[in-house]
Amino acid sequence: MKEKLVQKNKVLRILIVDDDVDDRQLIGLAFKEAEVGHLIDFVKNGEELMIYLRQSFSTEKNHQLPDLILLDLNMPRKDGRVALKEIRSDADLEKLNIIILSTTISNEDHKYISGLGVTKCVTKPCGFYELVEIVKNISEELLRNS
Repeated sequence: MKEKLVQKNKVLRILIVDDDVDDRQLIGLAFKEAEVGHLIDFVKNGEELMIYLRQSFSTEKNHQLPDLILLDLNMPRKDGRVALKEIRSDADLEKLNIIILSTTISNEDHKYISGLGVTKCVTKPCGFYELVEIVKNISEELLRNS
């Protein structure tokens, strides 16, 4: 029982990749409301995501790879599909835990991303408290599997 208590209090590093400033703020607030206590970082598109991940290997930065990436699919500059393919084709990054969190996820998207080893696909909910529940569920699953 004590082991589960320690596990539950584990702080995870979560990277949220979303171009919409309102969505980034809402997701951040949902993590606070869920009181999971994880470290949350944000980037705005796939280009910034790849820079962030590559900095994780820099000795100059106190940067670690995230335990989880919440990835939006529809973004400018480099969308989530392209970034996901790039991550999965990189031996240093291919095992990263990635959940798609996007406004729309088509059947074609499901087929494409399931072939790239995405943990889960979640459509962004309309309500804030639905988002809080999603965040809690994601956190619990991540802690259970880490």
